[in-house]
Amino acid sequence: PTRLIPLLLGLALGGVLFGGENTSKLPRLVFDETQHNFGEVYRGEKVSHKFILKNEGEGTLEVQGVRPSCGCTAAAPSKNNLAPGEQGDIEVTFQSDVFVGKVTKTIVVDTNDPETPHYTLTIEADVKEEVTANPRRLFLEQVRQGQSLKTEIEIKAVTDLDLEVTKINSSSPVLELEKRQRGNTHIIEVSIKKDAPLGRFGGDILVFTNSKRQPVLTIPFFGEIISDISIFPPTISYGTISKGSEAMRQVLITIYQEGVKLTRLEAMPEFLNLREATETGGRFHRLEVIITKDAPAGRLEGSLKIYSTSKAQPIINVPVYAVVK
Repeated sequence: PTRLIPLLLGLALGGVLFGGENTSKLPRLVFDETQHNFGEVYRGEKVSHKFILKNEGEGTLEVQGVRPSCGCTAAAPSKNNLAPGEQGDIEVTFQSDVFVGKVTKTIVVDTNDPETPHYTLTIEADVKEEVTANPRRLFLEQVRQGQSLKTEIEIKAVTDLDLEVTKINSSSPVLELEKRQRGNTHIIEVSIKKDAPLGRFGGDILVFTNSKRQPVLTIPFFGEIISDISIFPPTISYGTISKGSEAMRQVLITIYQEGVKLTRLEAMPEFLNLREATETGGRFHRLEVIITKDAPAGRLEGSLKIYSTSKAQPIINVPVYAVVK
Protein backbone atom coordinates (compact mmCIF):
# COMPACT_ATOMS: atom_id res chain seq x y z
CA PRO A 1 0.00 0.00 0.00
CA THR A 2 2.82 2.43 0.70
CA ARG A 3 4.00 2.02 -2.89
CA LEU A 4 0.57 3.13 -4.17
CA ILE A 5 0.76 6.59 -2.50
CA PRO A 6 3.23 8.18 -5.00
CA LEU A 7 1.28 6.66 -7.88
CA LEU A 8 -2.07 8.08 -6.69
CA LEU A 9 -0.49 11.47 -6.01
CA GLY A 10 0.97 11.55 -9.50
CA LEU A 11 -2.39 10.70 -11.04
CA ALA A 12 -4.06 13.50 -9.08
CA LEU A 13 -1.47 16.06 -10.18
CA GLY A 14 -1.70 14.85 -13.73
CA GLY A 15 -5.41 15.44 -13.77
CA VAL A 16 -4.90 19.05 -12.79
CA LEU A 17 -2.00 19.72 -15.14
CA PHE A 18 -3.29 17.94 -18.21
CA GLY A 19 -6.87 18.90 -18.71
CA GLY A 20 -8.48 17.72 -15.47
CA GLU A 21 -11.12 19.80 -13.66
CA ASN A 22 -9.92 23.31 -12.55
CA THR A 23 -10.63 23.83 -8.85
CA SER A 24 -10.45 27.67 -9.16
CA LYS A 25 -14.08 28.84 -9.40
CA LEU A 26 -14.75 32.51 -10.15
CA PRO A 27 -17.84 34.68 -9.54
CA ARG A 28 -19.55 36.69 -12.31
CA LEU A 29 -21.66 39.76 -11.56
CA VAL A 30 -24.72 40.43 -13.73
CA PHE A 31 -27.29 43.24 -13.28
CA ASP A 32 -30.80 43.16 -14.74
CA GLU A 33 -30.36 46.87 -15.53
CA THR A 34 -27.62 49.44 -14.96
CA GLN A 35 -29.65 52.64 -15.42
CA HIS A 36 -32.87 53.91 -13.87
CA ASN A 37 -34.76 57.12 -14.57
CA PHE A 38 -37.06 58.31 -11.77
CA GLY A 39 -38.77 60.72 -14.19
CA GLU A 40 -40.28 63.85 -12.62
CA VAL A 41 -39.48 64.26 -8.93
CA TYR A 42 -40.58 67.24 -6.85
CA ARG A 43 -37.82 69.01 -4.99
CA GLY A 44 -37.64 67.73 -1.42
CA GLU A 45 -38.93 64.26 -2.28
CA LYS A 46 -36.91 61.13 -1.54
CA VAL A 47 -37.15 58.31 -4.11
CA SER A 48 -35.69 54.79 -4.14
CA HIS A 49 -35.01 52.02 -6.64
CA LYS A 50 -33.62 48.50 -6.34
CA PHE A 51 -31.07 47.29 -8.89
CA ILE A 52 -31.27 43.47 -9.08
CA LEU A 53 -27.94 41.67 -9.30
CA LYS A 54 -27.12 37.98 -9.74
CA ASN A 55 -24.04 35.82 -9.39
CA GLU A 56 -23.80 33.80 -12.61
CA GLY A 57 -20.33 32.50 -11.85
CA GLU A 58 -19.13 29.38 -10.01
CA GLY A 59 -17.49 31.09 -7.01
CA THR A 60 -18.93 33.23 -4.21
CA LEU A 61 -19.53 36.85 -5.24
CA GLU A 62 -18.44 39.39 -2.62
CA VAL A 63 -19.93 42.91 -2.64
CA GLN A 64 -16.97 44.76 -1.14
CA GLY A 65 -18.27 48.32 -1.33
CA VAL A 66 -20.93 50.63 -2.75
CA ARG A 67 -19.81 54.20 -3.56
CA PRO A 68 -22.36 56.91 -4.54
CA SER A 69 -21.00 59.93 -6.42
CA CYS A 70 -22.43 62.43 -3.90
CA GLY A 71 -23.98 62.71 -0.46
CA CYS A 72 -27.45 63.18 -1.97
CA THR A 73 -27.48 59.49 -2.89
CA ALA A 74 -27.42 56.52 -0.52
CA ALA A 75 -26.91 52.91 -1.60
CA ALA A 76 -26.83 49.63 0.28
CA PRO A 77 -26.65 45.96 -0.80
CA SER A 78 -29.21 43.46 0.49
CA LYS A 79 -26.40 40.87 0.78
CA ASN A 80 -22.62 41.14 0.90
CA ASN A 81 -22.02 37.57 -0.28
CA LEU A 82 -23.92 35.73 -3.03
CA ALA A 83 -23.49 32.04 -3.73
CA PRO A 84 -23.46 30.80 -7.37
CA GLY A 85 -26.93 31.36 -8.86
CA GLU A 86 -28.06 33.57 -5.96
CA GLN A 87 -29.47 37.05 -6.49
CA GLY A 88 -29.78 40.18 -4.36
CA ASP A 89 -30.23 43.91 -4.86
CA ILE A 90 -28.61 47.31 -4.40
CA GLU A 91 -31.18 49.77 -3.05
CA VAL A 92 -30.42 53.32 -4.18
CA THR A 93 -32.11 56.33 -2.54
CA PHE A 94 -31.96 59.83 -4.05
CA GLN A 95 -32.68 62.95 -1.94
CA SER A 96 -33.74 65.79 -4.24
CA ASP A 97 -33.90 68.80 -1.92
CA VAL A 98 -30.80 70.62 -3.26
CA PHE A 99 -31.47 70.17 -6.99
CA VAL A 100 -33.58 71.70 -9.74
CA GLY A 101 -33.71 70.37 -13.30
CA LYS A 102 -32.17 67.24 -14.81
CA VAL A 103 -29.84 65.34 -12.46
CA THR A 104 -27.58 62.35 -13.15
CA LYS A 105 -25.75 60.46 -10.40
CA THR A 106 -23.62 57.31 -10.40
CA ILE A 107 -23.01 54.50 -7.93
CA VAL A 108 -19.91 52.30 -8.19
CA VAL A 109 -20.27 48.72 -6.92
CA ASP A 110 -16.97 47.07 -5.93
CA THR A 111 -16.88 43.25 -6.07
CA ASN A 112 -14.43 40.37 -6.42
CA ASP A 113 -15.57 39.66 -9.99
CA PRO A 114 -12.22 39.71 -11.86
CA GLU A 115 -13.82 40.85 -15.14
CA THR A 116 -15.77 43.83 -13.73
CA PRO A 117 -14.44 44.61 -10.23
CA HIS A 118 -15.94 48.15 -10.39
CA TYR A 119 -19.47 48.17 -11.84
CA THR A 120 -21.17 51.55 -12.43
CA LEU A 121 -24.91 52.12 -11.98
CA THR A 122 -26.64 55.35 -13.08
CA ILE A 123 -29.76 57.11 -11.83
CA GLU A 124 -31.50 60.09 -13.42
CA ALA A 125 -34.25 62.46 -12.35
CA ASP A 126 -35.96 65.63 -13.53
CA VAL A 127 -36.42 67.66 -10.36
CA LYS A 128 -39.40 70.04 -10.37
CA GLU A 129 -40.39 72.64 -7.80
CA GLU A 130 -43.77 73.12 -6.16
CA VAL A 131 -42.53 76.24 -4.37
CA THR A 132 -39.92 78.59 -5.84
CA ALA A 133 -37.74 81.35 -4.40
CA ASN A 134 -36.50 84.31 -6.42
CA PRO A 135 -33.61 84.79 -6.01
CA ARG A 136 -32.46 81.29 -5.03
CA ARG A 137 -29.28 82.75 -3.50
CA LEU A 138 -28.84 86.15 -1.92
CA PHE A 139 -25.59 87.98 -2.65
CA LEU A 140 -25.58 91.05 -0.40
CA GLU A 141 -21.97 91.88 -1.34
CA GLN A 142 -20.41 94.79 0.61
CA VAL A 143 -22.41 96.97 2.94
CA ARG A 144 -20.99 99.94 4.83
CA GLN A 145 -21.37 99.56 8.58
CA GLY A 146 -24.34 101.57 9.83
CA GLN A 147 -26.03 101.75 6.44
CA SER A 148 -29.52 100.33 6.02
CA LEU A 149 -29.87 97.85 3.18
CA LYS A 150 -33.12 96.14 2.22
CA THR A 151 -33.91 93.57 -0.43
CA GLU A 152 -36.74 91.14 -1.19
CA ILE A 153 -37.20 87.44 -1.86
CA GLU A 154 -40.33 86.29 -3.70
CA ILE A 155 -41.88 82.96 -2.73
CA LYS A 156 -44.44 81.43 -5.13
CA ALA A 157 -46.29 78.16 -5.68
CA VAL A 158 -45.84 76.69 -9.17
CA THR A 159 -48.72 74.21 -8.75
CA ASP A 160 -52.29 74.98 -7.68
CA LEU A 161 -51.22 74.82 -4.02
CA ASP A 162 -52.81 77.54 -1.86
CA LEU A 163 -49.39 78.48 -0.49
CA GLU A 164 -48.87 79.59 3.09
CA VAL A 165 -45.58 80.75 4.58
CA THR A 166 -45.84 79.68 8.19
CA LYS A 167 -42.45 80.77 9.55
CA ILE A 168 -39.13 82.32 8.50
CA ASN A 169 -35.78 82.49 10.23
CA SER A 170 -32.11 83.20 9.56
CA SER A 171 -29.04 81.32 10.72
CA SER A 172 -27.17 84.64 11.14
CA PRO A 173 -27.96 87.41 13.66
CA VAL A 174 -26.83 89.97 11.06
CA LEU A 175 -30.15 89.79 9.19
CA GLU A 176 -33.67 90.89 10.07
CA LEU A 177 -36.61 89.23 8.27
CA GLU A 178 -40.23 90.24 7.77
CA LYS A 179 -42.91 88.58 5.66
CA ARG A 180 -45.89 90.02 3.82
CA GLN A 181 -48.06 89.03 0.88
CA ARG A 182 -48.61 90.56 -2.55
CA GLY A 183 -51.44 88.68 -4.25
CA ASN A 184 -50.39 85.03 -4.58
CA THR A 185 -46.76 85.94 -3.96
CA HIS A 186 -45.21 85.90 -0.51
CA ILE A 187 -42.52 88.53 0.07
CA ILE A 188 -39.60 88.09 2.50
CA GLU A 189 -38.08 91.48 3.31
CA VAL A 190 -34.40 91.13 4.21
CA SER A 191 -32.50 93.92 5.95
CA ILE A 192 -29.08 94.16 7.59
CA LYS A 193 -28.95 95.35 11.18
CA LYS A 194 -27.25 98.73 11.62
CA ASP A 195 -25.17 97.42 14.51
CA ALA A 196 -23.93 94.38 12.56
CA PRO A 197 -20.21 93.78 13.25
CA LEU A 198 -17.53 94.24 10.63
CA GLY A 199 -16.50 91.24 8.55
CA ARG A 200 -17.87 88.62 6.20
CA PHE A 201 -21.08 86.82 7.01
CA GLY A 202 -23.16 84.05 5.49
CA GLY A 203 -25.71 81.38 6.24
CA ASP A 204 -29.20 80.26 5.26
CA ILE A 205 -32.66 81.78 5.32
CA LEU A 206 -35.21 79.05 6.08
CA VAL A 207 -38.75 79.51 4.74
CA PHE A 208 -41.34 77.10 6.19
CA THR A 209 -44.44 76.44 4.07
CA ASN A 210 -47.56 74.28 4.03
CA SER A 211 -46.24 72.30 1.05
CA LYS A 212 -45.88 68.60 1.86
CA ARG A 213 -43.36 68.24 -0.94
CA GLN A 214 -41.27 71.27 0.04
CA PRO A 215 -42.03 72.10 3.67
CA VAL A 216 -38.77 74.07 3.97
CA LEU A 217 -36.98 76.25 1.39
CA THR A 218 -33.31 76.99 2.05
CA ILE A 219 -31.93 80.23 0.61
CA PRO A 220 -28.16 80.72 1.12
CA PHE A 221 -26.87 84.26 1.62
CA PHE A 222 -23.43 85.90 1.62
CA GLY A 223 -22.13 89.39 2.32
CA GLU A 224 -19.61 91.58 4.09
CA ILE A 225 -19.94 94.52 6.48
CA ILE A 226 -17.18 97.00 5.71
CA SER A 227 -15.89 100.30 7.08
CA ASP A 228 -12.92 102.27 5.75
CA ILE A 229 -10.65 99.22 5.80
CA SER A 230 -11.34 95.48 5.43
CA ILE A 231 -9.00 92.73 6.68
CA PHE A 232 -9.17 89.11 5.51
CA PRO A 233 -8.83 86.80 7.29
CA PRO A 234 -9.78 88.63 10.50
CA THR A 235 -7.77 86.08 12.52
CA ILE A 236 -4.46 84.44 11.52
CA SER A 237 -4.16 80.80 12.53
CA TYR A 238 -1.17 78.57 11.69
CA GLY A 239 -2.41 75.44 13.43
CA THR A 240 0.48 73.24 14.57
CA ILE A 241 3.98 73.83 13.14
CA SER A 242 7.31 72.14 13.79
CA LYS A 243 9.91 73.91 15.94
CA GLY A 244 12.76 75.21 13.80
CA SER A 245 10.63 75.60 10.67
CA GLU A 246 9.24 78.75 9.08
CA ALA A 247 5.51 79.25 8.41
CA MET A 248 3.73 81.96 6.43
CA ARG A 249 0.15 83.22 6.11
CA GLN A 250 -1.17 85.99 3.87
CA VAL A 251 -3.49 88.84 4.87
CA LEU A 252 -5.40 90.96 2.36
CA ILE A 253 -5.94 94.60 3.38
CA THR A 254 -8.50 96.51 1.29
CA ILE A 255 -9.02 100.28 1.67
CA TYR A 256 -12.53 101.45 0.70
CA GLN A 257 -12.45 105.07 1.85
CA GLU A 258 -10.71 107.43 -0.54
CA GLY A 259 -7.80 109.28 1.04
CA VAL A 260 -7.21 106.71 3.80
CA LYS A 261 -3.65 105.41 3.97
CA LEU A 262 -1.76 102.85 6.01
CA THR A 263 0.81 104.47 8.26
CA ARG A 264 2.45 101.57 10.11
CA LEU A 265 2.37 97.77 10.49
CA GLU A 266 3.47 96.11 13.70
CA ALA A 267 3.71 92.42 14.67
CA MET A 268 4.25 90.99 18.15
CA PRO A 269 6.03 89.00 19.53
CA GLU A 270 9.47 89.54 18.00
CA PHE A 271 9.59 86.25 16.06
CA LEU A 272 6.74 87.42 13.80
CA ASN A 273 8.05 89.07 10.64
CA LEU A 274 6.10 91.09 8.07
CA ARG A 275 6.64 91.37 4.34
CA GLU A 276 4.36 93.21 1.92
CA ALA A 277 3.81 90.99 -1.11
CA THR A 278 1.83 93.24 -3.48
CA GLU A 279 0.33 96.71 -3.61
CA THR A 280 -1.98 98.05 -6.35
CA GLY A 281 -2.66 101.77 -6.43
CA GLY A 282 -2.49 102.05 -2.65
CA ARG A 283 -5.89 100.39 -2.19
CA PHE A 284 -4.98 96.71 -2.00
CA HIS A 285 -2.18 95.41 0.21
CA ARG A 286 -1.24 91.72 0.42
CA LEU A 287 0.81 91.12 3.53
CA GLU A 288 2.88 88.05 4.41
CA VAL A 289 2.99 87.28 8.15
CA ILE A 290 5.86 84.90 8.90
CA ILE A 291 6.66 82.89 12.01
CA THR A 292 10.44 82.64 12.04
CA LYS A 293 12.54 79.55 12.77
CA ASP A 294 13.53 80.82 16.25
CA ALA A 295 9.96 80.70 17.59
CA PRO A 296 10.00 78.79 20.91
CA ALA A 297 7.96 75.63 21.51
CA GLY A 298 4.53 76.06 23.03
CA ARG A 299 1.31 77.91 22.36
CA LEU A 300 1.91 81.15 20.52
CA GLU A 301 -0.48 84.08 20.84
CA GLY A 302 0.44 87.30 19.11
CA SER A 303 -1.07 90.13 17.11
CA LEU A 304 -0.75 92.11 13.92
CA LYS A 305 -1.54 95.81 14.42
CA ILE A 306 -2.47 97.90 11.39
CA TYR A 307 -2.30 101.71 11.84
CA SER A 308 -4.01 104.05 9.37
CA THR A 309 -5.29 107.59 8.85
CA SER A 310 -8.91 106.36 9.14
CA LYS A 311 -10.89 108.11 11.85
CA ALA A 312 -13.22 105.13 12.15
CA GLN A 313 -10.43 102.51 12.24
CA PRO A 314 -7.16 104.15 13.33
CA ILE A 315 -5.85 100.84 14.76
CA ILE A 316 -6.97 97.37 13.63
CA ASN A 317 -5.85 94.41 15.70
CA VAL A 318 -5.58 90.99 14.00
CA PRO A 319 -5.03 88.09 16.49
CA VAL A 320 -2.37 85.52 15.64
CA TYR A 321 -2.41 81.90 16.94
CA ALA A 322 -0.09 78.92 16.52
CA VAL A 323 1.18 75.86 18.37
CA VAL A 324 4.92 75.19 17.96
CA LYS A 325 6.05 71.60 18.60
